[in-house]
Amino acid sequence: MSKKYLRFLPSTDMENQDFLFFHWVTQVHAQYVQGVDHVLKKYGIDHSRQRILNALLITPHASISEISEMLILKMSTTTKIIYRLKNEGLVDTYSCNDDGRITRVNITNFGLDTLNKTNDLTNAILARTFDGLTPLQVEKTMGNLQAVFKNLKY
Repeated sequence: MSKKYLRFLPSTDMENQDFLFFHWVTQVHAQYVQGVDHVLKKYGIDHSRQRILNALLITPHASISEISEMLILKMSTTTKIIYRLKNEGLVDTYSCNDDGRITRVNITNFGLDTLNKTNDLTNAILARTFDGLTPLQVEKTMGNLQAVFKNLKY
């Protein structure tokens, strides 16, 4: 690794975590999830459930493995959340016609109504997240994070 990046890596002589890149990535994510979970509590769902519902909005009739891959979740975690959503009436599952081993998932009308309500709440958090930043700064940050993500991909 180039010496120019050494100050961003953990070391025995570091004084604090302010220069650790992934410290800030995880701090921002944790703060966001905490805020989202707080506002979603009144609808009886959490950030994980909302992420899956949003994924189904983008990719209707996705398989559990597709959702798991899209959201970078373990297959067992995705399956557990989807069956909770199904028990709550927010999604339906069915076996794929071409391959019965594949379970497909679709958002229900109740799930869509719930998602619309919860997205309104979480959009307010997102709007506050970008206070003091220009749209260009947000785009650059997203571009930088996408580049880091691509570098980390196996």
